[in-house]
Amino acid sequence: MSTDIIAIVNAIPDRQPAVVTLTNSVGKRMQVDCLFNASTAPSFFLLFPPGTIPENIQKDWRCVLVSKDTDREHITFSAKIIELLNNRVIELVAQKTIRPEDLREYFRVNIRAQVEVFYDPQESDVDEQPVEIAGETVDISQSGILSILPKACKITKPLSIELNLPNPAETIICSGHLIRTKRIRKNRWLTSFHFNNLSSRARDIIAKNCFSEQRRQLRENVQTI
Repeated sequence: MSTDIIAIVNAIPDRQPAVVTLTNSVGKRMQVDCLFNASTAPSFFLLFPPGTIPENIQKDWRCVLVSKDTDREHITFSAKIIELLNNRVIELVAQKTIRPEDLREYFRVNIRAQVEVFYDPQESDVDEQPVEIAGETVDISQSGILSILPKACKITKPLSIELNLPNPAETIICSGHLIRTKRIRKNRWLTSFHFNNLSSRARDIIAKNCFSEQRRQLRENVQTI
C-alpha cells in the first residue's frame, strides 16, 4: 500500500464531514453525506445518518470519498468496502487518490444554473423549425446535465447548449444531444443531455463549479450525526 494514501487518510480529522459517491454494479451512482471515523490507515470507517445507506449495498460497489484534511484542503480518493458493520457504519480501505481530470467518471453534483438549448435546422431540413428552450439545471457533470425545462425537447439531432455556471461565474457553449425527457408536472419536463466534444476549458470550468459546490455542501449541508 502506498505511503501517500496512508498519509492522506491519517490527515483527515476524526468525525470530519465527508461525501461518498457509491456506484453499483450497473453503473448507477448515488451521493451520501457521512462522517469520517479514523481507524488504522489506510482503513477507516464512515458513519451515516439513519436510513441513508442503500439497503442492497454490496462490497463490489465502487466508492469515491470527498473530504478535507487538517489543513482544510479538499481531498478525494477511491476506496473499497471491507464490511457493512451495521445500518449506519461501513468499514473501508483507501485505494488511490483521484486526479481532478478523472473526476468526471464519478462527479455529478447538484448545481442550479441557467441553461438554454438551441436547435438551428440545416438548410436541407426545410420542414423543421428552430428551437430555443430556457430552463434550469438539476445536476451537472463533465459528461452532461440533468435539467428542468418548461416544455418537452423533441430534437434528436445535435443541438447547442448554453450553460451559465455560478462559481466561478462563466458561460460555456457546446454541442450536445438529448438523452431522455419526462414530464413531471404541468410545464415541467425533466430532461437530460450529454455533451459532445466538450473543450478542455469548458471541462475545467465545470470541474471547478463541481468542486466549489461540493465544498459548500461539506461546509453547510452535512448534518451533525
